[in-house]
Amino acid sequence: MRRKRIRPGPKREGLILTSLVDIALSLVIGFIVALPFFFETGIFVSTPSVSKAVGAEASDIKVNIHLKSDGGILLNEEVVTYEKLEELLPQLLARSLEKRVIVSAEKGIRYERVVTILDMAKRLGAGQLCLLRLK
Repeated sequence: MRRKRIRPGPKREGLILTSLVDIALSLVIGFIVALPFFFETGIFVSTPSVSKAVGAEASDIKVNIHLKSDGGILLNEEVVTYEKLEELLPQLLARSLEKRVIVSAEKGIRYERVVTILDMAKRLGAGQLCLLRLK
């Protein structure tokens, strides 16, 4: 039996980067796909839809916050200050089963005020935040 001789081919020079480039490209694609999850905020807002509004069931909503255009804040139809709201909100949320806070605002209210109220409600223990749009 005759052995086959392996002849040495031309000698390769330098690094073979093909597999390294594949791995680097896979990592870049993975980071691009995962990037939105890193910047996701802690506030999740549920807006009412028409299908959910029909046949609404009884709920224990006890926290309704309305922002007035003159700077006033209504908590369950009573005028309160920002500091008083921060004091009363945990007490109301403690009595609520769903810990739902509904925030509505008059036309012309800056988003900053609404987001401040949403942040405060979330910080004080609100489970669900709802934005109510008035017509």
